Amino acid sequence: MTIECEALLEAIRAGDRELSLTLIEKMDARARSQCVPAIKKFLRGLRLVETTSFRTGRDAGLACQDTPAQAAQWVTWFIRLTRDYFPLHLVQTLTDRGPDWLGELAHRLAANMDNESERVAAYLYNTAESLVRLSGCATPTSSRYAARRLCFKGPTDPDAPTLVPIALEVEGFGAYISQWGTGLASMAESGKLDRAALIDQCVGRLFRGGRPSEVRGFRLVLDHLALTDDELADRAADWARLAADADAPTAGDALKRLRRLIDAGRLGTEILADASRDVLARPEKNLVTGQLKHLGQALKLGTEGSGELLTAVTVAFGHEDNAVQEQAWKLVARHIGAADPVVRAQIVEAVAVLTPDLREQATAALGASRPDGDRAEAPYQETLPPVAAPQRAAAPPETLPELINEIVAIVAAHYTSTIESERALDGLVRFAHRDRAALAAALRTVPAKQWPWQYRAEQTSPSFPEGLPFPVPGIGVIVVAILVGGLDTDSLPVVPPEMSPDDPGFAPDCGHCVFRAAWRARVFEVARRITTDPPPFLLSAPGWRTGVVDAEVLLERLTEYARLGVTAGPADLDQALLRVRIPPGPQRHRLSGAAAGLGTADGGRFADWLSSGGLTVVEEPSGLTLPALRNGFTDPFRRLDVLLTKHHNGGRITQDLPDPMLYYRAGRPLDLPQWVATLPLVREYIAAQLLHTKAWREDSHYDPDVPLLAAADGPTGPAFYQFLATALTRGHLGSRVEALLHLVARKDLDARQCGEYLGRLHLQREWYPKADVLDLLTEVARIGAHATAWNILAGALPGLLSGDEVPRRLGALLSLGADCASRSGATGAIPEVDAIADRKGSSQTIKQARRLRRILTEAAR
Repeated sequence: MTIECEALLEAIRAGDRELSLTLIEKMDARARSQCVPAIKKFLRGLRLVETTSFRTGRDAGLACQDTPAQAAQWVTWFIRLTRDYFPLHLVQTLTDRGPDWLGELAHRLAANMDNESERVAAYLYNTAESLVRLSGCATPTSSRYAARRLCFKGPTDPDAPTLVPIALEVEGFGAYISQWGTGLASMAESGKLDRAALIDQCVGRLFRGGRPSEVRGFRLVLDHLALTDDELADRAADWARLAADADAPTAGDALKRLRRLIDAGRLGTEILADASRDVLARPEKNLVTGQLKHLGQALKLGTEGSGELLTAVTVAFGHEDNAVQEQAWKLVARHIGAADPVVRAQIVEAVAVLTPDLREQATAALGASRPDGDRAEAPYQETLPPVAAPQRAAAPPETLPELINEIVAIVAAHYTSTIESERALDGLVRFAHRDRAALAAALRTVPAKQWPWQYRAEQTSPSFPEGLPFPVPGIGVIVVAILVGGLDTDSLPVVPPEMSPDDPGFAPDCGHCVFRAAWRARVFEVARRITTDPPPFLLSAPGWRTGVVDAEVLLERLTEYARLGVTAGPADLDQALLRVRIPPGPQRHRLSGAAAGLGTADGGRFADWLSSGGLTVVEEPSGLTLPALRNGFTDPFRRLDVLLTKHHNGGRITQDLPDPMLYYRAGRPLDLPQWVATLPLVREYIAAQLLHTKAWREDSHYDPDVPLLAAADGPTGPAFYQFLATALTRGHLGSRVEALLHLVARKDLDARQCGEYLGRLHLQREWYPKADVLDLLTEVARIGAHATAWNILAGALPGLLSGDEVPRRLGALLSLGADCASRSGATGAIPEVDAIADRKGSSQTIKQARRLRRILTEAAR
């Protein structure tokens, strides 16, 4: 650093503006440019910008810039640094540089706007605009400058004719022009703007798309321009493309312009037919029905090439809405008489995609044979997409680095997959059994800051990890036990604190507390044994993603325990028994004998469990129970048989253990995977407990996990279907469909019973309209499960139609029911549907009710 530069920095540090500017005046251009990096470094190092030193450095830095290019770089850098306006009084001090110099600076700052963030560009615009006024230079024409200036001044700006064509290409500008579309139209009318170019730009921006507010602005400009028939005809291909590919509002506007051309006789048949094929293939019902009306008008006018238009209409035969199919067929039927044999043959072929009832009508009207000839239709069968097969749980980590990475991620995340936590727990036990010292050494290589409790430890116990006056979540207790070298039994009681009657928050009927306690009991058990006699592995480690353990696998594990002389932890064996899938008949007797032959208490208990049939659900006056848990199981697991009436949702810190251990009992969302993993063989019982706790009413976090409960084992009954019906009326569509597909694929779904509970929910006003069941059943039908969709709807319709409040989109719901009943060959009467069908009127609801009744009646003949 030169002597001159050091002197200048001293003056800047002292906040002496006059001295710093004097020193700069004495420097030559090279010396000033050498000072700029040092000034930047000084300013970056200051924490406070509202200081004399900072302001002095800012002014000195600007004074060091000799050319407009250098000044533009400085101003842009400074705005990036401060994220604030550049002081306008400094701009005014540059008047001695001359108007040409200032004008070039303004243009360079305007150009820099195109390469900066929105916020920085806004500050640059403020400085550039001040320089334009100060210098009297020509208006800059960079894109973002033009857009921002017009946003402030609108079409009344004298330079608007120059700036508008530039600004129209800027992303986001369209949102601002909706308020002054009339002004643009007036400019085009007066000749200030090229009308044809303005139309082409707006059409081009519609092709580009964008946010709704932006696209709407360009549509409004076109509306204000009031295009003539000639202007519409010149761009007929553009309207056709927009109708096919643009967003729905833009496509609707394009269809209106095509209709004008049809009425004026200015639209060629080829363009109309091509556009119609694309539009009729769109899913939006209003666009399709609108285009069918346009085609009807074109056919009514006797347009040449009507045969080509008729074949285009048949594209709508494949629309998912029956009302659209019916409208398309009626249009074809009205003009089929004038069709030549080739067109007629194409229409006959297209009829095959109509719904069965409409296909029968069309086939009869056309005098054609059935699409499949005289052969009788085969019995209906569901066509389901591939459903994921039951997934096995991943094997425990094979290397120490892999295990350590998983432990760090799980402890840091607080909430993680139950199966991932089980895998990590089993991995800790396996590596501790092989070489606890190596495991402890590997854990000590993890930087302390990666453990979430480390900050609390540093604040309260400099001797960490010798003391633990801080919360340690979940599996982290075991990590601490290994690092410390063992935890005494007083620090880790057998019964988790939330299950102790001495605890102020003791809640034996809380769903969260009971299932969480079962997991914590196992974690505490491992933490007590990890430094003394760790077992070779856990008996309860899941074999499947739902938590299930195969009986053969558990027998192998117990055999290895017997060989090594290892006794199972009580909580570990309890959980293993609750997860073991009992095989049928002879195989069960064989496994029971083999377990008894081990000659160990653990093997004998497994043998008795197999002989008794394992975990079964029994209905008692108090509700569903698990009486098998009442004898031989440890405290937390016995409490799984308690009727759960609430779900603890509040967080608090409770000092419920002898010092130095604290546990944070945080408010948790409903942890459905943990419930399923704890009791994976009794989904009916889990559903009943969920209904009792009412957690499903208050907590939507479980919605994505509903497929896991559907994939669990055990019989299904009223409780399961009541819970499933509730889940089907809320949550993400994909999760709801996946749950149904799991049940259908396993032949576990009583669709009628599920539908009946849907109807009851509507009557009880516990319907969630944001997750409309119509969307769900439409998707189920779309993938090919028409019988499933119909049976659910058939069970639900009596309840849906009996209440005082009519379901949303009832006409569409009945239309879907008619489609599914027609395709699946359903029969039977629904009095509530008949009552609607008997009403007078021609609304879509009444039409579809009559159609549904006709389909059910004809199928029964």
